Amino acid sequence: MNKKLIPYALLVLALGTGGTMMAMSGKDAVSMAAQQKNTLLTADTVNVSFQGVGGRVKSIEVKEEQQVKKGDVLMTLDPVDLDLQIEKLKTDITQSDVKIKQAKEGLQNQSDKITASEKQGELDIQAAQAGESLLNQGTRAEDIQRQKLAVEAAQQSADAAQTGVETAKSNAEIAQKTVASRQQALDLAKINYKRVQALYDAGASTKAELDNAKNQMDTAQVALDTARDQIEIANNQIKTAGKQAEIAKNGVAQQQTALEKMQAGATAEERQQARIKTEKAKEALTQTAQTRKDVKNSEYNVDLLVQQKQALAVQLKTLELQRGRMVLKATTDGKVTRVVPKLGEIVSTGATGAVIETNQLYYDIYVDEASLTKFKAGGNVASHVVALDKDIQGTVRYITSAPQYTNMRMSRDKGLADISSFQVRVNVQRTPELLPGMTVEVKTR
Repeated sequence: MNKKLIPYALLVLALGTGGTMMAMSGKDAVSMAAQQKNTLLTADTVNVSFQGVGGRVKSIEVKEEQQVKKGDVLMTLDPVDLDLQIEKLKTDITQSDVKIKQAKEGLQNQSDKITASEKQGELDIQAAQAGESLLNQGTRAEDIQRQKLAVEAAQQSADAAQTGVETAKSNAEIAQKTVASRQQALDLAKINYKRVQALYDAGASTKAELDNAKNQMDTAQVALDTARDQIEIANNQIKTAGKQAEIAKNGVAQQQTALEKMQAGATAEERQQARIKTEKAKEALTQTAQTRKDVKNSEYNVDLLVQQKQALAVQLKTLELQRGRMVLKATTDGKVTRVVPKLGEIVSTGATGAVIETNQLYYDIYVDEASLTKFKAGGNVASHVVALDKDIQGTVRYITSAPQYTNMRMSRDKGLADISSFQVRVNVQRTPELLPGMTVEVKTR
């Protein structure tokens, strides 16, 4: 052999022998990678977003790298539009309350009048039947006495009806005075609104003050309209009470006439008229019963007003919920790593306002099937932080298949399958010295 080739031969032999020994001892790169994994510490992050609302950024309360607690205010959106809508809904609900009250009072008044009419109708029937009986059977002293009592009862009903007329007139006068007072309040509110409008146009007043003056003017207008409605109700009550009084007066006259006839005796024609009068009294009572049914049906209108008010209340709760969501709060403890919008910018619905780095650290390792048995969810994992030269303990959060990291064998062409790979995520208790980005070593075998 050429002496010049001997050194090269020895070098090749040494390399081959060393490589063989490393492979047998498991010190080659592939074996080392299977026994120990290097990875990086990572921190969980949370994107804090506006839920279902958007608008102009009014204030930003935090800075990047600032520590926050759960519930701390991060930023707010300008709520002026929602505030106006909420104020409008509150006014609508107040108006609904007034309408419901008026409708209930109207139904109660009608029910009271119908009750009075029913009682009067029953009295009329009794009087008519008594008159008819007397005319047919002749007049007796006790019948005349009963008729006198009927006359007195009719007179009492007439007196009560007249009292109702006077009460209705009094209510109308009060309503007239209320309208005058409400008109003055509206005039003052209009003058104040024009004054604030002029100041606002001159830059000496705020939009909120102008909106407040507008709301006061609208409220005064609603109050005036309500007072005018009360006048109309009072006038209707006067008309109805007047009719009742007229009916009661006629009843007195009829009862008095019947008494006089009883005392004077009756002809055949008068007896026939008495029968007709009895039938008419019965028919009038039947019509009054039908009117009560109509009033009962009118109660559905009150129910409809109540349901409309409930719908407005739901809208109000929805707007108030949206109003609260315009204040973005931290959903967890941690550090603000990014503030997305700038002051005055318009953010869209559901846009991310800030990114918070939580106090939860973790790292991921990818192992094959042979190493998988060492790990289980909830189990402990020992690892080593290179930068700190310190061993730490972690807890397996979950294990899942990771086909994207599967290794391919060189002998795949012989029909052998790939080596499966699995992702293992390990939670690490955070300490002041542990920082995201530090290298961690984990022995897998």
